[in-house]
Amino acid sequence: MVGKGARNAEIEKLHSEGASYAALARQFELSPSRVQQIIANTRRMRKRLQAGFDAPPRHTT
Repeated sequence: MVGKGARNAEIEKLHSEGASYAALARQFELSPSRVQQIIANTRRMRKRLQAGFDAPPRHTT
């Protein structure tokens, strides 16, 4: 069984390649609104992680 994180990343990838919410909902047996939420959350998390990597390093002593 694939974890939800991998599933959510796959959903976001397929959507960015042009798959519709409805098509993804059928494929993953979810509602279209849930697919939309997953995509938004995945993109939000990716943006936060990227911002953390782009931030200057902190000094710790």
